[in-house]
Amino acid sequence: MTDLGAQLRRRAGLGGTAVVCGDQAVGYRELDARADAWAAVLGERLRPGQRVATLCRAGIEQIALLYGCARAGLLLVPLPYRLRPGELAVLLDDAAPALLLTDPAHREAAVAAVALAAQRIPVEPLATPPAADRVDAAGDPDAPVLLCYTSGSSGRPRGVPLSSRMCIATDDALDGVARLTADDVVLQLLPQYHVGGWTVLPLLAVARGATLVLEPDFDPARALRLIAAHRVSVTMAVPAMYRTMLAAAAGAELSSLRLAICGGGALPGELARSWWELGVPLCQGYGLTEAGPNVLCVPPAEVHSSAGFAGVPYPGVEVALAGVPAGPGRGELLVRGAGTFAGYWRGPRHRGWLHTGDLAERDERGWYRIVGRLDDRYVSGGENVHPAEVERALLAHPAVTDAAVVGVPDRRWGAVGVAFVVARSALEPESVRDWCRHRVAGFKVPARVLVVPELPRTGIGKVRRDALRDRAMRGQR
Repeated sequence: MTDLGAQLRRRAGLGGTAVVCGDQAVGYRELDARADAWAAVLGERLRPGQRVATLCRAGIEQIALLYGCARAGLLLVPLPYRLRPGELAVLLDDAAPALLLTDPAHREAAVAAVALAAQRIPVEPLATPPAADRVDAAGDPDAPVLLCYTSGSSGRPRGVPLSSRMCIATDDALDGVARLTADDVVLQLLPQYHVGGWTVLPLLAVARGATLVLEPDFDPARALRLIAAHRVSVTMAVPAMYRTMLAAAAGAELSSLRLAICGGGALPGELARSWWELGVPLCQGYGLTEAGPNVLCVPPAEVHSSAGFAGVPYPGVEVALAGVPAGPGRGELLVRGAGTFAGYWRGPRHRGWLHTGDLAERDERGWYRIVGRLDDRYVSGGENVHPAEVERALLAHPAVTDAAVVGVPDRRWGAVGVAFVVARSALEPESVRDWCRHRVAGFKVPARVLVVPELPRTGIGKVRRDALRDRAMRGQR
């Protein structure tokens, strides 16, 4: 089956609990009915191909909305609620949604973002629409249903459209390892503006009739309580989440967990060992939005001997190293498969191998290890950060004449940013961080700011980020 709307309709006929969020729970039949209601109300107002944006935390209604959009031929655009209004306005201008739906907590930010956008966009509450007659659940499997944003090489966000066929293909690949059934209970910890908030477990849970438990605002102690209360069997999180959960895990009941997937950054060996001692194997995964995102994973049976590896390709996914036809070697990781995107939003069509921009090594067994980025991006707490975005904010400071940001390893977040700034007058580092807090999302704010006389540059004027990174890691000023 290659259409999300029809997939939910099939599961609705089998009954069972679909989604739990806080003290609310809906069954598959009710979720299907809500999807019909959204398809009906949006289908009357919008044309197929138009976009519906959301600014909200994870919730039952947004899941129903996605399936409703699939049935009405619309694209759901979940916006990152952690961004500032100016950053959101950039995404609104690119996606050009016909409607922006928001929860009460984010209405003010939504209105502020629309005020900065080039077009006027209606802002309305994300609330269950009136019940409607059953609609035709089948849609075009190749039509985009989800538009997720990822950082581009220039630091500008780029939209990645995903079709029903792509979502189902990447979920089928994941299920080659997860093997979900209707008896599973899946805990979703990632926000729904991430592609992983959809195609790493949630959509697969619906397809297999499992119960999906949502954690709208990640809290490590609460997440552990949810695992115990709902007998969660499968979950996925980024290393920073697993680290904070570990700190609160004393006495936690984790015996129901059979699979815990780790993505969004490298899994430190000591963190994996600590969870292993609690009886929970953390399975390293690797992916990127453009690939749907599932690409590599460590099979659960190999977790104990796989430290440092991203694993092997998921079933149905092809990978290669640029310039390395076969055998051990190092090169840019290339990906292709049914879950790989067909091109960026408003960009040319993509065919063939996807160039990930990640440097990888392959050993004699065919196992892959991610060495680092070929560009300068880093991942902090599961969030992609591009230095160019932060540098633009720094250079807007009236006292800053030059700036560069590098990512360095961090025990808690995986990586954090260190900013080097050249100032025309006396400048306090903390005041620079405060300046950034008002202009970029919190996870982009540099952890440290170093004021320097000048930035090291190459003969052709390029900033020597390697030298800055070395200095940042040595902690020198």
